[in-house]
Formats: sequence, structure tokens, C-alpha cells
Amino acid sequence: MTEVTRFPLAEEVGFEPTVPVDTAVFETARFGRSRTPPFASLQRSTRGTPGSDTTRWREPSTVRLMTEEGNDERFMRAALELAAVAASHEDVPVGCVLVLDGVVVGAGENRREIDQDPTAHAELVALRDAALSLPGWRMDAVTAYVTLEPCVMCAGALLNARVSTVVIGAMDEKAGAVGSRYNVLSDPRLLHEVDVYYDVLAKESSELLRTFFRTRRP
Repeated sequence: MTEVTRFPLAEEVGFEPTVPVDTAVFETARFGRSRTPPFASLQRSTRGTPGSDTTRWREPSTVRLMTEEGNDERFMRAALELAAVAASHEDVPVGCVLVLDGVVVGAGENRREIDQDPTAHAELVALRDAALSLPGWRMDAVTAYVTLEPCVMCAGALLNARVSTVVIGAMDEKAGAVGSRYNVLSDPRLLHEVDVYYDVLAKESSELLRTFFRTRRP
């Protein structure tokens, strides 16, 4: 069993603090926001064998990661190295790698500060990198490894790129869009759904973020 690690300090990742309003109005909104973070209803796809009964919805207490753990950790460590690069140029340490058939085809770190580009999050940088080498914009068989749960913008970009799988390190309880606040990648009303796996090197991802802010905020 594994316990998903959350990173609640969304404002430190560059998002505005959540406004304390009554979210009941969102309960039935077509965009799918729930009154509380929809973690209990996350889509939990497993990599089962052909013909197996694959459980797609599980409570957090019964979630067990059934990913190819060796490869997942290897590629997540590559994403963590990129996150460290982001910290070296005073950007919040988030990294992302895109993998196709066991080969990294795109990589990026958060570059918002150094590039002064509000869209230069790690996932978008990695997607742009991959688009330079792949034959088309569709990334149907690509797996994305990202050290922090994607925001709405990045989740939307991954969705539009048609990536097949997203593997996440730490969760972002206040602004994450892949389970914490929204379920952008698992919304059946959209044209594409993505298999999502959680808590891969989550402690390392969270510690990198904490260290970054600890050394910059007394």
C-alpha cells in the first residue's frame, strides 16, 4: 500500500492562494469541481494483465501502485534532476520528462522566472521539446513523468497532446488538476482520458520543494 504525499503550499509554487468562498456553487458546475478535493473519487487505473478485472476507482486507503516501478523511478529521478536545474536559476523546482518506448523524447524544467514566460512550466517545456523530434503533435504512446501534480494549464496541455500515461511525484492539494482540485485527465466528458499513477518518489519531490522555499524564505 502507499500513501499519497500532498504538497499543500500552492501559493509557494506560484499560484494565488485559494480564495475562501463557499464552493457549493461548483457542486453541479459542468467543469466538475467538487465541494471538497475529489481525491476519494480519483480514477486509479492499474496495469493489469489481458483479461484481468481492472479496478478503475478505489479509495485512497486501498490504492496500490502497480506500475513498472523500476522504470518509473528511473525516469522520475531524471525529472528530479531537471527540477534541481530549475532551482539553480531561481525557478520553483519542478521537472518533467516524456518517454516513448523507454526513450526520453522530451524534457523540461520550470523556466517561468528565467524566461519571464507565464506558460513555461516544466510540462509545457517538455511537450515543446518532444514536438521538435516526434513526427506529429499526437503523443498517444507517451508517458509523462512530472515531479509535482500538474496545474490546470499543464493538465490541459497533456490532455491535448493525447499522452497515454502521467506519473506524478508529489500532489499539490491547493492547485493540482489531476486529483487534488480537479480531475482534468480523468473526466469522461472530455475527448481523451489518461492513465494516472501517483506517489512515485513523492518524498524526494516534496523535499526538493521544501528545501527550495526554506532557503529563500526565512
